[in-house]
Amino acid sequence: MKSRPGSRRPTPLTVARSSVKLLPRLRQIAMVGSVETFGVAIGGIAGLLIVNVLPKDQYAAYTFLVACMTLILGVTDLGLAHCCMPIVGQRANERPWVVGVCHQVFRKRWVLLALGLALVGPYWYYSSQQHGWSGAAYLAGSLLMVSVVLLTLREHYANTVLLILSQISTLNRIALASHSVRIAFVGAVLLLPITSWSMVGIVAATAAASFVSVLLYRGAFRKQQVPDADLHAADSKKVDAEILRIAKPLVLPGVFYQVQGVITVFLVSLFGTSSMLAEVGAFGRLAMVLMVVDRVTNVLLFPAIARAPMGPRLGTIVAQAHVAYFAMGTAVLLTSVVFPQYWILLLGKQYASMAPLVWMVFLASIVMNASGFAFRTLSVRGATSGQTYSIAVTLVTQVLYLWLVGVSDLRSVLWFGIATSLANFFYQYVLLAVRWVEWRKDKPPPSDDAQARL
Repeated sequence: MKSRPGSRRPTPLTVARSSVKLLPRLRQIAMVGSVETFGVAIGGIAGLLIVNVLPKDQYAAYTFLVACMTLILGVTDLGLAHCCMPIVGQRANERPWVVGVCHQVFRKRWVLLALGLALVGPYWYYSSQQHGWSGAAYLAGSLLMVSVVLLTLREHYANTVLLILSQISTLNRIALASHSVRIAFVGAVLLLPITSWSMVGIVAATAAASFVSVLLYRGAFRKQQVPDADLHAADSKKVDAEILRIAKPLVLPGVFYQVQGVITVFLVSLFGTSSMLAEVGAFGRLAMVLMVVDRVTNVLLFPAIARAPMGPRLGTIVAQAHVAYFAMGTAVLLTSVVFPQYWILLLGKQYASMAPLVWMVFLASIVMNASGFAFRTLSVRGATSGQTYSIAVTLVTQVLYLWLVGVSDLRSVLWFGIATSLANFFYQYVLLAVRWVEWRKDKPPPSDDAQARL
């Protein structure tokens, strides 16, 4: 049978070359996947030990402090975290340029830290007084959580630089060390008699892991000879203009969705009981299995999307990635529907009554993670316009839900989370679908042409 004119059969040499190129990529995926699976497993084990051993009142306070930390870090972001990759773009092999861009972005995050502390402080005080959380142990835990925020910002900077420079093995080693330190500290704390200071020990474990990470990142920078470079004045102005262009549409959505990320904890801390707060926090532990996929894609997929040239290949990469993401999410959701009793065993007897609600937790988490997956796909290409309108979509959905249903128990809180997740999901994928059609063309749209201006 003759081949059609213009068609080319793959020769054995072509197949061999493709295999040679594919094998290193598969090994890298396997390595990163193994490390991230180990990290999530260690984090999950630590979290589940905390859930099972800590009394509900202490776990409620711990959940609340973690939510406060998340809000503070969120305010320091305001879209800035999505600027580094698209601005660096195809110049990822120029180390002074990578470091200079990351310096320029993270300086602004440190400035915003004061704003985050000022905004979250009154919420921390009011809720602490409402639930009767006070005393030396609680104050010590709160101060330690602030130290975690400071260390985490340093971690994020170093991780971003090494990720853009494709230092995957270094990132894996640091992640393994950090996870090991945290599980060791948590185990030591939980082996001791449970007292009012046990929660402080758990927060100290997180601080210790972050501290070790920062030290290892510094050593990696010296070993890899990563320069401590700043941009020249002309480049700084251009980069600042790009930061403003990318981050400006994300400021309001950034504030809004950082609150949305802990909205269930926020609502329960203000209107619910400590027991409900502990249950919401415990349920959050079950969804940690989804973090494996998110971390692997952060390390391997999104840098590739940021560097890829416009054209059909970019469209294919994005489409295949999202189909695979949906397939994995669906598989996890099915296990929560068919075998909820096995998931609830991980939390311990004090949470056994919540088994019928497990699927709701996974549905909300899967849908919200998928919308975040779509958003990150857009942001690494600098396509951040249109995000402000997502606030209106989400607020209308939430107001309608609170008006029609209200929030009176754990089930209604979980349905509130599902409704919010679905609103985000549909909006982000509409934006992604529009951009995906443009990306498949060879000519870049204006928002993806940042490198041409730098």
